[in-house]
Amino acid sequence: MITYAMTSPLCPLLSSAMQPDYSRQLLLKEIGAAGQAALGRSRVLVVGAGGLGSPVLQYLAGAGVGYLGLVDADTLDASNLHRQPIFALTDVGKSKAELARDAVLKINPGVHVQAHAVRLTADNALELISGCDVVVDCSDNFRTKFLITDAAVLARKPAVFASVYQYEGQLQVYKPQAGHACLRCLWPEATADGVVGNCAEAGVLGPVPGIFGSLQALLTLKILLGMPGQLDGELLLLDFMNFSSIKLQVRRHAECAAPDCARIRELPREESGVEIELGSLAAAAARGLEVIDVRNLDEFKTRPTSARHIPMSSLLANPSVLCSTAQYVLVCASGKRSLATARELRKRGLAVRSLAGGLQALDREANAIQE
Repeated sequence: MITYAMTSPLCPLLSSAMQPDYSRQLLLKEIGAAGQAALGRSRVLVVGAGGLGSPVLQYLAGAGVGYLGLVDADTLDASNLHRQPIFALTDVGKSKAELARDAVLKINPGVHVQAHAVRLTADNALELISGCDVVVDCSDNFRTKFLITDAAVLARKPAVFASVYQYEGQLQVYKPQAGHACLRCLWPEATADGVVGNCAEAGVLGPVPGIFGSLQALLTLKILLGMPGQLDGELLLLDFMNFSSIKLQVRRHAECAAPDCARIRELPREESGVEIELGSLAAAAARGLEVIDVRNLDEFKTRPTSARHIPMSSLLANPSVLCSTAQYVLVCASGKRSLATARELRKRGLAVRSLAGGLQALDREANAIQE
């Protein structure tokens, strides 16, 4: 865990030249001095420092939210930059949690920032979310999104969700109140990762997650300030290909008695032993493992490997291409897609594991040896 602390946004220890200027939002009658002070006392956890998380962190820091916790286990990849403007090309290969922390402090050095360069799991989710006033879901996979909704319900904390697919996406707010549905009210079972394409598989235009992240920041500030218009019991769908919008009423499950949920009793535990650490792809053969590269074709052509190439979507659609008696290790760029694929294939009885950290981890190890 990486921790970095600074003084609060209202701290007199900062020189006048370093003091953030909140004058424009102080003019709003819904905020004023009392609202600004409330923001300075607020604590927000942001899960994911990517296309959604970048504008969330920027706007919450700029608004003077006193504490920002951020969770992201990834390192920066060059393919992230077109939709994650808080990073630079010279940052590629570095921890996104550390980079995001530094970006926040450049915007507002008075923010208390705590960066966690780890994945959100059943072991840490409740502790991290319980310590904040609002949790903002900026993740890019269903497993994490449902973990956040489960932990938010159990911790009785508001959560702001967003999902993006190519040119469209959706927004939803959960609060521990009778009129608010959680994700499991809509989908009792989490959608399997890989069934719906992610950015790496389906593509995304940079401003689209940026818009949704900005809206998440707006909703978070409204919750912290007690302002109206918080998507109470509503799901907002936006399509920026044609600029259409749909707002749907979402009902809390009939068996739920707010703030409790009939479907959420504890956090789902993760299966152990799914990930494996290797020094190289060649080391897999020594362990009797066949390596399968699950990246898409463009990624594979840009950086080919010695592994057998079967894209994630194709592998999930037809697992029979793998032998039921063989053992496999899946690899992708960062280890997230291969891990999601391995979990699904293991449910079907296949002996599959995922390379922890993906090709990025192998690159880091190779660079460390050269140095």
